[in-house]
Amino acid sequence: MNLGSLLFSFGGRISRSQYWLGYGVQIAMVAFGYICLLYGTEYQNILALVASILVLLPTTWIALAVMAKRYHDRGKSAWWILIVLIPIIGGIWQFIELGLLRGDEGSNDYGPDPCHSFNVGDDIEAMRRQAGDRAGLPAGAANQPVTAVAKAPPRSPYTDGRPVFGKRV
Repeated sequence: MNLGSLLFSFGGRISRSQYWLGYGVQIAMVAFGYICLLYGTEYQNILALVASILVLLPTTWIALAVMAKRYHDRGKSAWWILIVLIPIIGGIWQFIELGLLRGDEGSNDYGPDPCHSFNVGDDIEAMRRQAGDRAGLPAGAANQPVTAVAKAPPRSPYTDGRPVFGKRV
């Protein structure tokens, strides 16, 4: 995902590192707007005051777009952004949910896994569902509902599914 789509589009999913990158861009823009505001009030410069207001609009858009894509990675709707309206708890919840917790493994309703998923079949199927495409299905299956693709068995030799570190399975 390029920087333009990371910052300005509402579709798809992003990982935690991409979320923090977008958050860093927001912090830089807010700092620039604040410096313009301070300069404008100190020297009574109307142009600096207008610049501080104009920086606020794209910063708000970027914040909403990055949070929406991160909620999509967690398998939730972008309407969860409104949880921040709950005093104190909402902000803490959103920080933990978006910045610290891992996204859904594999594909979900919002697209393929942004962390380089190796399950190409699920990724293609998720993109088809997202686009509403039924052309790639075999004859007669176009009228059938799309069913989930069978998941591959876990790659761990242990029965409880714990990961194996340091050797290939």
